[in-house]
Amino acid sequence: MTFERLLFDSSGEISRRDFWMAHLLLFPLELAAVMLFRVPANYLCQQDPSTIMGKLYYGALLVAALTFLFMWYCVVIKRLRAKGRGHLSFFAYAVPILATLSVLAPHFPLSCSVALPERALYLSAVIPFWAFYFFDLGIRKNKVLQNQTAA
Repeated sequence: MTFERLLFDSSGEISRRDFWMAHLLLFPLELAAVMLFRVPANYLCQQDPSTIMGKLYYGALLVAALTFLFMWYCVVIKRLRAKGRGHLSFFAYAVPILATLSVLAPHFPLSCSVALPERALYLSAVIPFWAFYFFDLGIRKNKVLQNQTAA
């Protein structure tokens, strides 16, 4: 499966191996984006959103966040289909993902002063979700495949 099809196409299904491969691709990209927007003493982070520079900064941040959210959606929805589930079960994963994205954002409303250790405290609340997420979609076998091989 190609990089583009894995991360930018929501049709079809993917295996556990492809699920892990997608996350191995996404994780460093997400870290790079977080660091790009979270430079210490980031001048852009302190911009007023009504100025040109502020609009550019927050616009770029929004585009990056929506791009990563779409790539994650494509991976998860294909994995859910492989497990015999649909779009409704996607929302069980989407709410904690959005909470994680809001914590990792470079600022709590227009403040650049929240340090990474403080953000880690907020992130610790979603660790059980991430553990279940990777166990459910990345480790557990497909029930659909188990039923087909038993028949």
